[in-house]
Amino acid sequence: MKIGSICTRRIVTIDRESSLADAAGLMREHHVGALVVTAEGAGGHQVLGVVTDRDLVIDVLARGLDAEEVRVGSLANKTVTSVFENEEIDSAIAAMQESGVRRLLVSDGQRRLVGISSFDDLLVACAAQMGALAQVIHSGVQREMAHTSAMPDVPPLLLLGVLPQTEREDAVA
Repeated sequence: MKIGSICTRRIVTIDRESSLADAAGLMREHHVGALVVTAEGAGGHQVLGVVTDRDLVIDVLARGLDAEEVRVGSLANKTVTSVFENEEIDSAIAAMQESGVRRLLVSDGQRRLVGISSFDDLLVACAAQMGALAQVIHSGVQREMAHTSAMPDVPPLLLLGVLPQTEREDAVA
């Protein structure tokens, strides 16, 4: 499965000169946990990094910083980890693991930002694949049971009894 098929195409950006309070407001307004931090460059807006809700909590609230005074650009993770939209999910997972991030930027062949993918997105996609594999096993068992008419519907009655000490020791050995 390609990462481009599961990434979120709705990207919310914020200028690096905006306040962290503005960032928190945008996250709440758009129901996202990460913003792409940009700056105006020669060719238009350039991606500088990513700021997450976790960044706001850990770096701002925990240190008692003023969210109105601190600029997004000073907090944004400037190590941008990205993958191409035509890469497989396992490549995206490897990129996350290698760089220690929970979100990846997704780009097209011309390195234009086309989406963002989170750990949650990948987990849901992998869980769906695992569910499909489990269904394969279940379907196989159902098919085998349908073709087996020799098996009784009710198992024979088995009695649980206490074996004499010597028989239990022999059974364990």
